[in-house]
Amino acid sequence: MIIPEDKSWFSYLTAVRGSSVIETWPRILIVTLFATVVTIVKLHFNVESYSMTTTPFSLVGLALAVFLGFRNKEAYDRFWEGRKFWGALINVSRSFTRQLHIFLPAKTEVGPEVTARRTALIYRSIAFAHALRHHLRDTDPTPEIQKWLPPDEIASLADSRNIPNAIMHRTGELLRAEWRAGNLHDWHLPVLEQSLTEFTSIQGGCERIKSTPIPFTYNELTHRIVATYCLALPLGLVKEVGYLTPFVVAFISFAFFGLDEIGDEVEQPFGMDDNHLPLTALSRIIEVNLLQENGTSIDELPPLMQPIDGVLH
Repeated sequence: MIIPEDKSWFSYLTAVRGSSVIETWPRILIVTLFATVVTIVKLHFNVESYSMTTTPFSLVGLALAVFLGFRNKEAYDRFWEGRKFWGALINVSRSFTRQLHIFLPAKTEVGPEVTARRTALIYRSIAFAHALRHHLRDTDPTPEIQKWLPPDEIASLADSRNIPNAIMHRTGELLRAEWRAGNLHDWHLPVLEQSLTEFTSIQGGCERIKSTPIPFTYNELTHRIVATYCLALPLGLVKEVGYLTPFVVAFISFAFFGLDEIGDEVEQPFGMDDNHLPLTALSRIIEVNLLQENGTSIDELPPLMQPIDGVLH
């Protein structure tokens, strides 16, 4: 995610990193060169058959702008929903840690063994957050979660096709073992189970966003209409603006191609692009919060992630 250090109007005007121009400049260049050719053919060789009126472009341009705005809203809704899921993950992780400290053990005094088992359960929440991030980004979580889980479980997870779900399933088994051992009250186990259900619901919501993109035909039609409109635009402008046609086409195509690209940028919010959600930083927030709740001193806590060159991953 782009975190600009300078938020002045001029800095936004001149920003390049994270801008749609990085992706759209080849398209803008192509339509501008085409507009230049059309302008030369029309004005230098006076070929009338290559010109049109501006009426169809006015009608289509208005409809296209509305269409692009609606598509970008749908794409941003996916981005914002993904952020809300990760905000909910932070909250449920904190709540689960608090519940473990309150409910475990049920009757006996806290001893080293119980404290160790409770800490292991809290570490599993940290492992889940990191594993979910890697799961959504299709990367290997093993190097990052091996410090939070027992070695034998890390080995068993090698064959799992859904590591976050496997971690949460094992967490449920450990809670049941604590209940059977009398360390959890009958009334407290359902409360902890509800927290596990929330973990699973958050994962399912994120997987839904990742696996269900905006329908292909929707994106395909948008891209084609924008490309056709920008390529045909000089045919309608050349009579009106003459030799300025390439400059006007470049400006209009910059706007339409940019709007088109924004939807592609935020449609899948869990990737590693500059404009995607900072899942690594959010995972670190969970890690720091849970360690501190469990009694880790401030000096021993890992630092919260900061933007590097204006980008927070």
